[in-house]
Amino acid sequence: MKYRRIYLDSYSYYLTLVTQGRKPFLVENIELLRTAFKLSKKKYIYQIEAIVILPDHLHMIIRPKVATEYSKIVRHIKRSFVYGLDQEIKAQSKTVISHAKYHRGHAGIWQERFYEHTIRNERDWLEKMEYIKYNPIKHKYVENLADWKYSSFK
Repeated sequence: MKYRRIYLDSYSYYLTLVTQGRKPFLVENIELLRTAFKLSKKKYIYQIEAIVILPDHLHMIIRPKVATEYSKIVRHIKRSFVYGLDQEIKAQSKTVISHAKYHRGHAGIWQERFYEHTIRNERDWLEKMEYIKYNPIKHKYVENLADWKYSSFK
């Protein structure tokens, strides 16, 4: 299936990245994920307007300088994260995916695709911000927003 993404300069994009099989290893590898973001920011120009990282997925709103690069930004973050992961985690993940997908660079760590939504107006932006902000409470990781330290909301 061919996915069509919308690329509009000067727009923000709400993105969701999910681990393969919802494996909960993002928070336990938070420094590696932070490094992946830092590396992507060396290559691409974009702002992170909001982000929340949960054990098995993350939501963020980004505003890339060049709209056509947001897919590349996501790919770079995913690959950088996978590159630094412990070999045991990679080996375990590799066994659950097909050989063909692994050789296409999938590696079994992340779901192959990611969710994207082009934010078109202030109301849309505020709705996505609220969703990101309260996601740790929704998933019952914390009762108070201030208790979740893997978020841009403090």
